[in-house]
Amino acid sequence: MAVWPFNRNEVTMEMIERDPTCDPYYDPPGWTPPKWRKTMSFFWESIAKPPGERRYVNKLDRGLLFYLMLSYFIKALDQKNINNAYVSGMKQALHLNGNQYNYFTTMFNCGYLAGSIPSQISLSFARPSIMIPSCELFWSVLVFVQCRASSDKYLYACRFLQGFAESICFPTMMMIIGSWYKPEEIAKRVVIWDMTSTIASMFSGYLQAAIYTNLNGVGGFAGWQWLFIVDGVISLPIALLGYFAIPDFPTTTRALWLTDRDKEYSIRRMTEVGKKGPKKMTIKRFWKILSGWRFWAFITPYAAYITGAGTYMNLWLQAEHYSVQMINILPTIGNAIALVSAYLFAILSDITRWRWQLAIVTLLPYVFGNLVLGIWNVPFGWKFAANLVPSIGQPFFSLFMAWISDIFQDDTELRGYLPAIGNAIWYAQYAWFPVVAFPAQKAPHYPWGYWAALGLTILNIVGIYTCYLANMWDVKRRGQVVNKYGLYVDREELVDYEQSSLSDVKGGYIGEVVQEVGVDIERDSDLTVMKEK
Repeated sequence: MAVWPFNRNEVTMEMIERDPTCDPYYDPPGWTPPKWRKTMSFFWESIAKPPGERRYVNKLDRGLLFYLMLSYFIKALDQKNINNAYVSGMKQALHLNGNQYNYFTTMFNCGYLAGSIPSQISLSFARPSIMIPSCELFWSVLVFVQCRASSDKYLYACRFLQGFAESICFPTMMMIIGSWYKPEEIAKRVVIWDMTSTIASMFSGYLQAAIYTNLNGVGGFAGWQWLFIVDGVISLPIALLGYFAIPDFPTTTRALWLTDRDKEYSIRRMTEVGKKGPKKMTIKRFWKILSGWRFWAFITPYAAYITGAGTYMNLWLQAEHYSVQMINILPTIGNAIALVSAYLFAILSDITRWRWQLAIVTLLPYVFGNLVLGIWNVPFGWKFAANLVPSIGQPFFSLFMAWISDIFQDDTELRGYLPAIGNAIWYAQYAWFPVVAFPAQKAPHYPWGYWAALGLTILNIVGIYTCYLANMWDVKRRGQVVNKYGLYVDREELVDYEQSSLSDVKGGYIGEVVQEVGVDIERDSDLTVMKEK
C-alpha cells in the first residue's frame, strides 16, 4: 500500500482470502511487543500495538490528527492575533481607549454564540469535510481584511463574523476524533490537538515580536498590520487542505486517503469499543438530547470554566513598563509549561483512565492563581507565579472532553451538541463577564474579578464530581457492564472480536463468525446493533 495521501495497488478482500498475510492489518498470532516497544508505549501507546493495528493508527495520525492540528493551530493563531496586535501599536494607531480591548473579545464571543448551534444543525445536511474547510476559508479572508482596520467598529464586525465561522471547529473536530480513536488512544490525541492552540499562542507572540522588529513600516504597513497579513497567508492553504483530509465518520467516510479496507477496519474497531455511528438529526432527536439529564448535568462544569488567572498577563506586564517584545514573549513561558503539563496529564489519563479525577486536579492551579491575584498585595514574584502556574491546568478541557467521549460513546450527536451548546453558553457569559469583571481601564488590578473566577472554579470542581455520581447512578439503573476497554455499555452490546478475522467485516456488516459474548448480531440501517440470544 502506498503512503498517504494516495492509495494505489489497494489490497482486495479476494487477495486477503487467498493469502491473509497480505492484509495490511494482519497481526501474527501470538505476537508480543519487544521490551523497547513496551517502554516507548508509555509516551505513545501505538508503538506497542500489533503491527497491523499500529499501521492503521499511524495512518490515522498522519491523515486525520495532523490536519486537525494544523486547522486548530490557525484557528487559535487567528483568534490570538488581536491581543498581540493591541499591545504592539494597534491601540495607538486606532486611538483605542476604554474597553475596546474587551469588546473585541466580546464581539468574537457573540459571533461564536450565534453560530454554535446552527453549525451543528448544518451537519445534518452537509459533511464536516465540506463545512469545516469552507468556514476556514471564510475566516482566513476576514483575517486578511483586518489589516486595513481604521476604527474599532470595523474590527467589531470582523471579529463577530470570525467568531461565527470558527464556531463549528471545536465541537465537530472533537466529535470526529472521538469517532475514530479507542479509549487508550484518545486522551493524548485530544490533548495534542488542543495544545496546538497553545503552540499557536506561543508562535503568535514570537511572530509579533519578529514582525515588529523586522517588518514595522515595510510597504507602508505597521507591525501590527503585518501580523494579520502573515496569519492570513498561513491560514489559506491549510483551509484548502481540509477538503481532502477530513474523513467525516467511519460509517460515512469518502476520504480518498482511506482504502475500502481501512473503512472496514475502522467500523470494526469502533463497534467493538461500543461507539455508535451518526444518526440523522430530527426535531424529536434534538429534543431528546436537550431533555436528557446527561446533557444538563455535564453542561454545568463545561460552562463554569472561567480561568481568570493568567489570562491578562500581557496587560500586567504592560503596566510594569516592559518592552513590546517582552510583553509578547514572556507569556509564552506559560504556553511552554502548558505543553509539558498537557502531555504528562494525557499519558497518565490514557494509562490509568482517570478522566474526571485528573480534570479536577487541573483546576487546582487556577484556584491558586485566582486566590493570589485576588489578594493582590503580594510580592512581585508571587504575582508572576500566579500568572504562570495556572498554565499547568490548561489541559482541563482536553481531559474533560476525553471523559465525555468515553461515557457518551453510544451517542455521536450528544458528543457534538454538548460542546456546541456548552460553547454557546460559555461564550454568552464570556461576552459580558470580562467586561464587568476584568475591565481594561482597571488593568492590571481587578478588585473582584479574580474572586469571581475563583468561585466559578470551585463550582466547576463540585460540578464534575456531581456528574461522576450521576453517571454511576445511571450505569446502575441501566444495568450496564464494563467492556475490555473500561467503558460502560449495555449488556447486549458487549462484543469481543479478538478471535475473529478481518474478513468477517464487509462494508460495515459484522458477520456471524465474530466472537460474541451472549449476543447475536444483525444490521439496522447504518448502525450495528445486537440482540440477546
